[in-house]
Amino acid sequence: MIDRSQLQGPLGISMVCVAGLFIAGLWLVIPVLAAIGSLGGGDMLDDGTYEQLIATHDETHRTDLNRVHGRSFFFEPDSPPKPKPPEPIGACCVDEECTIMRRDACRERGGRFKGKDTTCGPDTCKPEPPKVTEQPKVDNRPKRYAGPDIIAIYGSDVFFRVGSGDGLMVIPVGRSMDNIEVVSVDAPRSVELMWKDGGPFTVPVFERPDELLDNNTLSGVLELPTSSPTRTVDESRPARMHPE
Repeated sequence: MIDRSQLQGPLGISMVCVAGLFIAGLWLVIPVLAAIGSLGGGDMLDDGTYEQLIATHDETHRTDLNRVHGRSFFFEPDSPPKPKPPEPIGACCVDEECTIMRRDACRERGGRFKGKDTTCGPDTCKPEPPKVTEQPKVDNRPKRYAGPDIIAIYGSDVFFRVGSGDGLMVIPVGRSMDNIEVVSVDAPRSVELMWKDGGPFTVPVFERPDELLDNNTLSGVLELPTSSPTRTVDESRPARMHPE
C-alpha cells in the first residue's frame, strides 16, 4: 500500500505529470487516427464535379496569366486614359420651346444647344433673323484707255479729236471734261490721265526715236559695222630689215 504521505511528495507530482502527458498524447493522437481511418472511406466525386473543378482551375489560371501578360519588368506601362469630361448642360431650343438638358440629348432631339450653363429666358429660343449675304462688289472701272484720240500737246493743254469729223476738245492739266481728267503731260511723248474713274493711264502720243528704230523692220539692215573696213598695218609683225 502506498502511503498518502508519499503521494504528497515527489511521487505524487510525478504521477500527476505522467497523467497530464498521457491525456495530451491522446488529444494529439486521436485526430491522427481518425484521419488514417478515413483514407479509404468518404464520398466519391462524380465526373461532373471533377469537370467543374477543372474549369474553375483553368479560369483562375487564365486570370493569373492576364495579370502579367504584356507587362515588362524594365519599362513603366502607359498611364490609363483620362476620363472623359462631363457632358455640358445648358439651354436647348426645340422649335421655340426651351429646356435645360445635356448637349447630346439636345442634338438627338434635333434642338439647338445654346451653350454650357445657359438658362432659359423669354428670348432664348426666339427665331434668329435671316443672315443677309452681301454681294461682292464688281469693279466696272476700265482697265485701259479707250477714249478720244490725242492729237497733240501744246504746253499744258492736251488736244483730243472729238467724233469722226474735225472737232477738237482741249483739256488743260488738272481739268476734266467728258469723263477725262488730265493729270500730267510729258510733252510731246505721252499724257497721264484718268478716264471714267479708271486709271491713271499713260497714253503715248509720239514714240521715242529709239523705239521707232527698234520697231522698224529695217533696223537690222541699218546696223553700223563695229570695226573699220580700212586695213591697217599689223604693228605686231616684225619690221623688214633692208640689206646693207
